Amino acid sequence: MKQLAGKLIAVEGIDQAGKQTVCSWLTGALRASGVSTEQAGFPDYATPLGHEITAFLSGQRAYPVEARQLLYAANRWERAAELRSWLAEGRAVVLDRYIASGVAYGAAQGLDMAWMLSVERGLPPADLTILLDITPDVSLARKTTARDAYEARLDLLARAREAYLTLARGPGWLVVDAAADRDTVRDRVLAALQQHLPQR
Repeated sequence: MKQLAGKLIAVEGIDQAGKQTVCSWLTGALRASGVSTEQAGFPDYATPLGHEITAFLSGQRAYPVEARQLLYAANRWERAAELRSWLAEGRAVVLDRYIASGVAYGAAQGLDMAWMLSVERGLPPADLTILLDITPDVSLARKTTARDAYEARLDLLARAREAYLTLARGPGWLVVDAAADRDTVRDRVLAALQQHLPQR
């Protein structure tokens, strides 16, 4: 775990994949191993732009898809200086959703991937991205009511999952089957990390 000091770890996946649980576990494990660690997530609903995202997701606002994409990206830029500061201090940073989330969900809505990545260029890049892979049916089974504007569309989740899997073919990704119970997923994440991280 100490190899992750000063690194940015993003945990990704469609809704209800278990990202928050895995982020909490990673943060605890890193701190237990002596690594100063910060945990955050996106969207950050506490910021001014985060309030706008909340309004959209709850049906109070209507934006074209391009504007929504820029809003989510700008929400990440709101925290960019803080992320850079943490990393410069040698802290590990664990994020519940990051750049790949915006790209995957944007691609699922027909946006150009190159354009989306250009908007994110300059943000601190993820050193490691863990994709918790589940199907939309598993997502629905885990939360059957009170699903927001994105969660309610299983077709969108299916396309986002495919976009995630495409992105995960690149370097710096770990794909974990997250359809099992929490303890099993935890074991899978640990095993994947042990294989990914260089031994010292």
